Amino acid sequence: MLFPTAVVGSLPRPKWLLDLFVAHQDGRMTDSELKSEVDRAIGFAVGMQEAADVDVVSDGEWRRIGYFEVFAQRVGGFRSGAYTSEALAPEHVPNAGSAPPQQWTLREFKQALVVEPLEYSRPIVADEGRFLRLQTDRTIKVALPSPHMVGQRLWHEDYSREAYSSRREFIEAVIPILRQEIEHLKEAGVDIVQFDDPWFCFFVDPSYRARFDDPEAAMAEAIDDLNRVLDGVEGIKTALHVCRGNRERQVYAHGDYRPILPFLMQANVDQLSMEFAISDAGDVDVFADHKWEKELALGAVDVRGQDVEPPEVIVDRAERALEFFAPEQLSLTPDCGFAPSSTNGIPMDEAYLKLSSLSQAASILRERYK
Repeated sequence: MLFPTAVVGSLPRPKWLLDLFVAHQDGRMTDSELKSEVDRAIGFAVGMQEAADVDVVSDGEWRRIGYFEVFAQRVGGFRSGAYTSEALAPEHVPNAGSAPPQQWTLREFKQALVVEPLEYSRPIVADEGRFLRLQTDRTIKVALPSPHMVGQRLWHEDYSREAYSSRREFIEAVIPILRQEIEHLKEAGVDIVQFDDPWFCFFVDPSYRARFDDPEAAMAEAIDDLNRVLDGVEGIKTALHVCRGNRERQVYAHGDYRPILPFLMQANVDQLSMEFAISDAGDVDVFADHKWEKELALGAVDVRGQDVEPPEVIVDRAERALEFFAPEQLSLTPDCGFAPSSTNGIPMDEAYLKLSSLSQAASILRERYK
């Protein structure tokens, strides 16, 4: 099928779903009770995507409090608590000072940081994939945080040194865990594993790069870490998603892909997932000088704005990309997940209408390029 449509991963979480997680966190609901309730909710998330005629579906990441926090939820060695604001907003976050005040507060959920050696005693997301496989006959995707993302957000020099003396030591412990998880995902019948790394995309921002003595070396190391996770992987499609952050409809890094694209091209993945609907991302002509021979999941729908863009706008974005890619290389997605953080307040109907417009655009393109 040409121009398959896909969610990036997360869907908006209804308030009643968030209330379940708060009750569980507060000890008012057991693990089994929470699982039973969320099992029922997943059917709704899948049904909404199928009604919007999305080809590659997820479970909306509705079992998670956040896209990277899931690692701390499922792997032993982490402690949640009222850490300082610096733990939630490390100094390397670009433009953190311009974020809404609530961006870096604890809000409803507690921050987790590694404080003991990691213990991988159960799958992180493979059980999610196994359950999702039973809910639909469509292609399914499950997302994991990249090793770079886990290292940046779940290790902190003030709290984690007794467990791991450096961020590098922590990431070295993360890599084999993520590698094993891919095998579990394959066994669960998952079609696509996507690694999310918005913090890698922050390197597009000059203010972010300026905070590193050698930003090129940092980028190369982040991609190498991911490639080590993926070394020898067969039998499952792999993807890397990069974005500029998405919470409270904000963008937290500014600049086009030129500073990071040469490093992205070194990722040993089948698909790059990149946002191009927002102006901050620049133009897809960045690929004029860097030929990507594999697949591009084109971010063609703005998830941060409230307006639902008509199919014709999405078609125009796709046809611009077709100047640099063959139709067989393109998938169509929103720019980012609708709710990478569980508390992202995007209405469910807005997500449905945007996904429906995406599917209508794909139908137009298939007719033109059949």
